[in-house]
Amino acid sequence: MSRLSLAVALVALFGVLGCSSGAGGGSSPGDDLRVSATISVIEDLVAEVGGDRVEVSSIVPAGADVHTFQPSPSDAREISESEVVFQNGLGLEEWMGDLIESAGDENQTVVALAEGLEPLGADEHGEEAHGEEHDDEHVDEEEYDSEAEHRAGDVHEHAEGNPHLWLDVHNAERYVEGIREALAEADPGGAEEYGANAEEYLAELEELDAYIEGQVRSIPEENRKLVTFHDAFPYFAEAYGLELVDVIIQNPEAEPSGREAARLVTKIEEERVPAIFTEPQFNQGLAETIAAEADIEVYALYSDSLVDDPEADSYVNMMRTNIDRVKEGLG
Repeated sequence: MSRLSLAVALVALFGVLGCSSGAGGGSSPGDDLRVSATISVIEDLVAEVGGDRVEVSSIVPAGADVHTFQPSPSDAREISESEVVFQNGLGLEEWMGDLIESAGDENQTVVALAEGLEPLGADEHGEEAHGEEHDDEHVDEEEYDSEAEHRAGDVHEHAEGNPHLWLDVHNAERYVEGIREALAEADPGGAEEYGANAEEYLAELEELDAYIEGQVRSIPEENRKLVTFHDAFPYFAEAYGLELVDVIIQNPEAEPSGREAARLVTKIEEERVPAIFTEPQFNQGLAETIAAEADIEVYALYSDSLVDDPEADSYVNMMRTNIDRVKEGLG
């Protein structure tokens, strides 16, 4: 039995035994609003808006990889007891549809925060980079087919567009507005408090946005080039005037071939990229090998997950750490 099937079976058992409060039953007077978020970044945004009226938890644990996550029975129960569920959407949480269908409730509010925002195209940076290579070189047909199949995994994963919108603070502000509206609808008595919390937090995000812009302006224009571990940073790059040169892996579930790694080293050298940026939830060995070959430094950025550390234990701290490290690495 798969982990998801076990989760579904457990939820059914809860229903028979009457052990689950269920989203449809609503909260008792004085109880906190029960809310689930798919990832810790969204959990933090919800906590900022919800304040003391909301009890929120993340389905994907802090520090874990949303791309490879598999829900457990406890996750199914968490969903079944939540009155509001926030997810990102755009294919980030591929496992979420089945979990909601099996463990959710028809009276439950499910919000995809990326809905209505304009996503960037799927894998556009990776396709452009590889297209240049094959125009300039004679490539063995079997090797080319293997690389094309490898890249296709990422195109499929992000078929609706790149899901990492929150790495542009302007999009995070839109997420906050969506969270405020959903919480107020689920808990009208708290609407005024949610509104006040959201306005205070939006002001903090405006300061964060200005800080990031200022840090980027201090980087020499010719150095404003990013090579990141996976394709999580196109919104960040576009919003703040950075060039996303390439990514180390096209598909988070598969490492690149030796040929792809060698191509990236060559491109880093030709573009004179000052540093590359990895992410803590992924294996660091590949990034360190490429950096050593290119004789540059490696810095860690945060994208899909917060961590239990002051440098990235909240969305604001995560973004400040990211831009500080980008400035340090690009100089």
